[in-house]
Amino acid sequence: MKNNQSIKTKIILQAKKLLKTKGSFTIKDIADLCYINIAAVNYHFGSKENLLNIVLSQIIDELKSLLKNTIDQFQDHTSNEETMEIILTVTYQFALENMGIINYLFLQNEYQNENVHILIKEFFIDSPFTKEIYQKIADVTHTNDPETIRVKYLLLFSSFAIPLFIQILNDKNNQENLSIKQPSFRKKYINELLKILVSD
Repeated sequence: MKNNQSIKTKIILQAKKLLKTKGSFTIKDIADLCYINIAAVNYHFGSKENLLNIVLSQIIDELKSLLKNTIDQFQDHTSNEETMEIILTVTYQFALENMGIINYLFLQNEYQNENVHILIKEFFIDSPFTKEIYQKIADVTHTNDPETIRVKYLLLFSSFAIPLFIQILNDKNNQENLSIKQPSFRKKYINELLKILVSD
């Protein structure tokens, strides 16, 4: 039993690495990296779809934990604007480090409905997590209007998608017109988004 759990953990780890770096994987890729046969991967997970759902759920949980821990560490003297800037920075950095996954969630057709549902369920349906972020936005913007708060929430999480679209544009043109990895670009992007988020 312990050996089976070790193999499952290894499969998930390798699938996560491939998804983060390449944005996709095959069962053969996983089998080769884990030095097992394809049947063994299917034995433990049943299908590629099941494995993908597990991996994506774990990665989304990582981001939620990261944001939650970041929020929990804010001090009383941290201004509301600084709070929002930190949340934006953490989200943007996570997107950069997980570009393959962001690419998969937004652009791939394979199992797209199921995987987009995971993203929607975790970030865009009311839950204790989303309510905590809503409250932070309400504090920063000094508004109690639910529609305004939700719009700003969506803007906040655009820092997922925008780096991806910029990277796709650069790849298509084979150039780095807008370098999302440059600290100067990140600073300007976050500052401009912050202006919109904290405006009345």
